Order: sequence, then C-alpha cells, then structure tokens
Amino acid sequence: MLRASARAGVGAAGLALVGCGGDDDDDQPQQTVAQAQPQEQEQQQAMQQQEQQQAMQQQAQQQAMQEQQEQQAEQQAQQVEQQEQAQQEEELDRSTAQEEAEVSEVDLDAEIIVGYGSFPPTLDITTAGGGGGQGASNNLHFAALAAYNSGRVIQAEGGFGDWEFSEDLSSFRWKIKEGVTFHNGEPLNAESVQFYYERILGRAEYNPDFESQLRARAGWMGDITVVDEYTVDIAMDTPFVDAPEQSGGINFGLLPKQYIIDNGDDHFANNPIGCGAYQFMSWIPDQEIRSQRFENFAFGHDAPFQYKAGWAKYITGRYFPEEQARAAALEAGEVDIAYRISPDVAKQFEDRDDFKVIALPDVRVMALELPVNQSLDPITGEENPWRDVRVRQAANYAIDADAIIENLLTGTEERAYSPFPAGYDPPIGNLPGQYNYDPDKARALLEEAGQIGFAFTITLPTGLWTADRIWMPAVQQMLNDVGFQVEIDYADFGNALALIRNNELPHPFVFNQAGVSSGAPLGPAFAYRLVTTIGAPYSHAQETDDFLPEFSEFQALIEEANAEFDQQRANDLYYQAAVISYENAFQVPLFGLPHLYAVTPEILYNEYYDTSTGLNAIYAQKLKT
Repeated sequence: MLRASARAGVGAAGLALVGCGGDDDDDQPQQTVAQAQPQEQEQQQAMQQQEQQQAMQQQAQQQAMQEQQEQQAEQQAQQVEQQEQAQQEEELDRSTAQEEAEVSEVDLDAEIIVGYGSFPPTLDITTAGGGGGQGASNNLHFAALAAYNSGRVIQAEGGFGDWEFSEDLSSFRWKIKEGVTFHNGEPLNAESVQFYYERILGRAEYNPDFESQLRARAGWMGDITVVDEYTVDIAMDTPFVDAPEQSGGINFGLLPKQYIIDNGDDHFANNPIGCGAYQFMSWIPDQEIRSQRFENFAFGHDAPFQYKAGWAKYITGRYFPEEQARAAALEAGEVDIAYRISPDVAKQFEDRDDFKVIALPDVRVMALELPVNQSLDPITGEENPWRDVRVRQAANYAIDADAIIENLLTGTEERAYSPFPAGYDPPIGNLPGQYNYDPDKARALLEEAGQIGFAFTITLPTGLWTADRIWMPAVQQMLNDVGFQVEIDYADFGNALALIRNNELPHPFVFNQAGVSSGAPLGPAFAYRLVTTIGAPYSHAQETDDFLPEFSEFQALIEEANAEFDQQRANDLYYQAAVISYENAFQVPLFGLPHLYAVTPEILYNEYYDTSTGLNAIYAQKLKT
C-alpha cells in the first residue's frame, strides 16, 4: 500500500505540471502544486528509505538463516562422517581381530597338497620346460633379484638385489643383498649372479652349449663384471630401459654356481637348488613334487614386497591332467586344492560347507599366435596363406568370443585386443571397430583370398588355462564353419611350451599375453618380450624370416620403445605398434580368463598382487583342525 500511494502522488503531480505548464491564468494553482511537490518528494524518499531498510533487514535475516542451515548441515555431515569412520574402524578392528585369530590358528606344521593340471618336464627353471605357468609346482624353489609392489611395478630396492643405471646409461648395476644363501648353503653373491647370466647366454665355461629359454631376453647384456663381492655391472651397447625386468624379473630365478659346476646340468634338472621360500625334496616325473619350507629364507611373513616366508611346512604337488580327476581327488580328500577348474566344475563346490571356490582375476588374456612371416606353408610347401591379411582377418571375424564368454565361461570375461598400454583407447586404428563376430564377412574374405579349405593345426597347451578343453572346440568349430579346416593338437602344457620356445611349432598356437580394454595386464613391454616380436620365446618370428613390410614397421616401433626411457614416449610407441598389430591381424585375440580353484575349508589364501598370475602355494595357509 505504501508503495502504491507513493506512485499515485507522483503521478498526480506530474500530470498537473504537464497540463498547466505555460498558462498565466492558472498562476495560483501552479504555485500551490509547486509548494506541495517538495513535501511529496520528501515523503517518497522517506518511504523508499524505509523500504530499503526493511529489505536489508529481510536479506540479513535470510542470510543468517542460510548460514545457520549451512552450519547445521555441516554439523550433520560431520556427525555422519564420524559415525561412518567409527563404523569403519569398528569393522577394521573386527576384521583385524579375525585375521589375527585366523593367523594364530594357522598350522605351521601342515602339508598342503595341490592337484595341478600341468607339470614341468624338467626342474631347471631356466629351460624351456622348467619355468612358466606349467612350473607352478617348481617355481616356489626359486627367487629372482627384483622386488615388485602389488601393482607389479618393479622396485629399485627391497628385493634380493637393488638396481641402478649408470649416469651415462652405458651399464646397469645389481647390488646383491648380503647374507643370503641358497638351499645348499652356497652364498648368493656377485660371482653366482655373474655365472647365472653367463650360463643363460651360453657363455659359461663349464658348458657353453647350455640352452636357456631366457637367452633372448638376456640378449641385451654385454660384458658382465664382478665389481666387488656383492656388486655386478652389466655393460649395455645401447641403453636398455627394460634391463631391470630382463635380468632380475620374475622369470629369472637364481641358481647356485658351484653346485651346477660340480654336478652338471642333468643332475640339476632333477635335483634343483634355489633360494626360494621352499626347498626341493623329491619328485616323480608326471606324478609328484614334494617341497619343504626353507627355514633360512631371507624374508618373513610380513615382508613388504612379494617375497614372503612359506606358511605350510610342506607343499606337495600332484599331477592330474584332467580337471575332473582334480575335482575327484579333492572330493576324496587326496588334495587340499584343485588347481584351475572350469566354471562348470566349480559349481560342484559352490554353496557347500565342506568346500569353497577361490576366484582370482588373472593376467591371462588368450590369443592365437599366427606364423605371419614364414614364406612357405609347412604342410603344403606352397606360399604361406597367413601372409595374406584377408586370411588373418577372416580368422578374427570367424570367432564369436562373446558367445563363448556368455555360454562356456563365467560371463564376466573381457574381449581381447593386441597388447597396448593402459590409458589409451583400444588399438583398432582405421578399422571400423573391434573384430566382432561376422561369419559372412569371414567367408567372403577367405573366398576373395582363394583360401576356402585352408587346412592347419592349432596347438593348445593344456592343463593351465581355465576350461581350455571346453572353449577350444568352439573356436575350432567357428573357424571351420567359415571355410577353414582346423585340427586341434591338445598338447601337454610343458612339452608344448618347450616346442614353442625352441621354435619347433610352425603352425598357430594358443598363448596368453594379449590385452583387454584397459590394456595389457602386465604392460606392453612385458607382453612383447613374450609374443609376436622377433626372437620372443612365444613368437613365430625369427631373424631368418621373410618379414612383411607392416611387421618390420611394427618391430621397429617395439625396438624404439624398448630403448626409450621417457615412459610417455615409450607408451606412445607401444600403442602405435599395437595399432599396426591389430589392424594387420598378427594375432587372433580372444578373451581374458579368470582362474578358479576349489579348496577345502581349512585353506586360506591371500594374494599379494592386484592381478594374479595364478594361485601361489607359498601364500596359502592351512588352519589347524
């Protein structure tokens, strides 16, 4: 009302002034209006000031209320946070108490018996048959120099040795941990490490003809010099960024010098000595390996990195190549752990009080490795069909990986790509998309290449990878449905890998170092040290091959990345190489595989790594009963 009245008064005064502006006859009325105008203006100003004061008071009240509400909200949030923190601490206390109770109940005198699906044909970890996944029952005897964090990043300090590059990048140094002994009492020192490398490289005087599957990985090494009792320098012709991994990484299990020289390679292959958490007791080939906890192991149960003292006093590995046999042995009480079983078999042990299933996300990403650089077909002696990109792409389009994942695996697996760095988009390059199932396109490509009826064998190393005998027949059928003629060689795992490493398999084979949508699980540098590249242990490519131009470009990028110390630049190069590999279908990427284990309820297992390469019996605990 005040605001309306003020507007009315102003309006009346305005009308009077406008209506009588120059009329002398209205002189008196104009004077009266003029006299009234200042009064009305003063009234108006007073009313405006009053309104402003009211508005300011109202605004101040609103602001005060808002601040009060914010304070109340903040207090409530703090209370909620405190409650959540208290709850988390309470849960952590309960969890810690439970873990401590569990640890206090661990039977340190126990024997854990593991039923494995693959066994090594030799126990020399540096040979083609003695290491890798098939050597899970043997690997616990050995340890390498380097420490890793749980994300599998190699550490410069904290393991059996610390490492560094020289300032001019002309050499690489290992400083050996003092006071460490092998299982036979020999010291781990600079001389034993020097001998180890010389033996791998075929340069050890006692036997320069020794063949190691690690030779290609150690090919970057120049002269190896003992600096002092615990220091070794390795010369580098060119800077090699992956020197720590390719001299002290997980595949480089250390060996005692004098024991090997005195007894020879054959004796060592049957009676291994290492410096791992368990020492060898006995073995019956293709039946059983028995090991005992090494009480003088260099690290304890709470060591910060991957090296941990063993829990069980004895670990026995028994060989059951068929997963149903492993499952039956578990049911019969013959083993405590049935190693790597299929989803269907795992269902037999789910929701039971007397057994449980352990599922480990794995770094195994399956792919078919193709012989793309060999000039001739090993069967016909004619031109190698795999040199034609249309044939390779036909194989990629032929396989319905999604259907295999959904119907034959757990349904949670990821489709695969060529290995590429984390943080990049999948390396599809100029392709319209991922190689999705398209049998019509696959057959059309085969027809265009004149290769309908192309016959070949795929070797599948069996016994290590989840449900391998279930999904491989599906892969075979899908390839045959589009015009290939495929036979599958279901081979013993250790023997097959030995043939692959020795470059004695000319046809495609299955291996496990592809990448998923987030990249290669262990990184592209690790993957390309194993597959696809020239001289890699699980690659067809050899120096004497007739390389495709695209492959030569790929290989050059890999070699440049391997020598690049700028990690971002190196990853860019690995990614470019991955794009070339995927566009040109140097592999047939399939899918990643989690691994399943059925165990007795007394078995506890705490994996160290974020991404596991498989259940490591060293970390397994058996509760007292």
